[in-house]
Amino acid sequence: MDLKKLGSLLLIGGGLVLVGALVWWYSFYASIMSDVSSVPGARGQFSVFDALSCLYTSSDFCGLVSGGARLLGKTPYEPKVFWVGLAALVAGGLIRATAKPSRVN
Repeated sequence: MDLKKLGSLLLIGGGLVLVGALVWWYSFYASIMSDVSSVPGARGQFSVFDALSCLYTSSDFCGLVSGGARLLGKTPYEPKVFWVGLAALVAGGLIRATAKPSRVN
C-alpha cells in the first residue's frame, strides 16, 4: 500500500472519529448538564461547555457522571474514543508529511 494513501486514510478516519466523539460527548453531557441545572438548590445554570474537560478525561466530575450513568443503564461518553481519533489524525499527518512519493515504473 502506498504510504501517502495510508496517511490519507488515517487522516480521514481520525477526523471522523474525532467528530463522532464530539457529537457523542455533546449529546451525553448536554442532557446531564440540563438535569444538573434543574436540581433544586443548584447555583445557576450549567452549560455543556462546563464539562469540556470531559471530552478528553474521565477524572473527578466526569468519572462520577459516567459511573452514575452506567448505574442507570445509560451508555456514558468514553474519552478513549477522542484519544484514538486524535492519535490516528496525528499519525496520518506525520505519515503524509514524511512519505516519499511512490515511483511509477
